[in-house]
Amino acid sequence: MSQFNLVKAILFDMHQTITDMTEGFLSLTRKVAIEAGFDLLRHSDDDLIQAFAEFQEWFDQYQIGQDVNIHFGNEVEHWTEPNRVIFRALGFEDIPVDTLISIEKSWRENLKTQEILNETAKSTMFELYNRGYHIGICTRRSYDPTERLRRWGLFKILSSIQWTSVPGYAKPHPFTLILAASEIGVNPLKCAYVGDSFEVDILAAQRASMIPILTTWARTDQAEKASEDIHIINEISELLDLFPDRN
Repeated sequence: MSQFNLVKAILFDMHQTITDMTEGFLSLTRKVAIEAGFDLLRHSDDDLIQAFAEFQEWFDQYQIGQDVNIHFGNEVEHWTEPNRVIFRALGFEDIPVDTLISIEKSWRENLKTQEILNETAKSTMFELYNRGYHIGICTRRSYDPTERLRRWGLFKILSSIQWTSVPGYAKPHPFTLILAASEIGVNPLKCAYVGDSFEVDILAAQRASMIPILTTWARTDQAEKASEDIHIINEISELLDLFPDRN
């Protein structure tokens, strides 16, 4: 019997697994900065990448040091100091709190249109649901994606939505995947997890004892990192070839 025949629940990452990006992250950063009155024209893309690398190292340590809860980052106020650190790394000092809050609000408004649901992913997820599988989301992001999933028309087929970017909870740790399996009421051994990143999604699935599936339609380079026992699909619709009708 195929390992896929035992599966009862299929869990998905979001970013570039079931979604497309309408704008690059660096371009979005520049747009948000301009809206807040900060011109980043003198900063190269490498400057921005370096600033975010420094920020991420600080932010991980900050969250661990503050012992924040699993959903830290969901509130606008959570980002006052983190945004200060980002802009300080770019050479901007003494930014008022009101400005930092407006920066975060601008980020959130822009993110609403930066990410869109891939229509092939949507139709595939609905077909898997109709075939009798529990469908869930496990994403490494710092805000609750429920309203976005509702707006995209996915909420009604989802049995679990788990999200966090906090170190220790977030992928590649298996925490959200295990939470999803528990909420659905399915043994992790009977779950599959679909994601686009080997270092994040596939490792989390393996650590949760779920069947890992790597999708490479958005990130073809990830296939080179996977071992032979990792199932790779080039298109999300190929899931329909793996999972038979359970009805």
